[in-house]
Amino acid sequence: MTDERKLDRLIAHLRGQVAELRRLEREGADPDQVAKRKRLILRLQEHMAYAIRDLLVVPRTSPV
Repeated sequence: MTDERKLDRLIAHLRGQVAELRRLEREGADPDQVAKRKRLILRLQEHMAYAIRDLLVVPRTSPV
């Protein structure tokens, strides 16, 4: 189960990776390195989507 602290850490990590991607693009880094960073960001975004869903979903109780 995801908690808000885990989500905060994930957001911070994602922001850092986006900042690094922007720096790489600005400095004209190798296209393979830029593509690798973009794939990492996409995976982090997917993890964040699942984490948000976990926070919003109400746990189901077993039928009585």
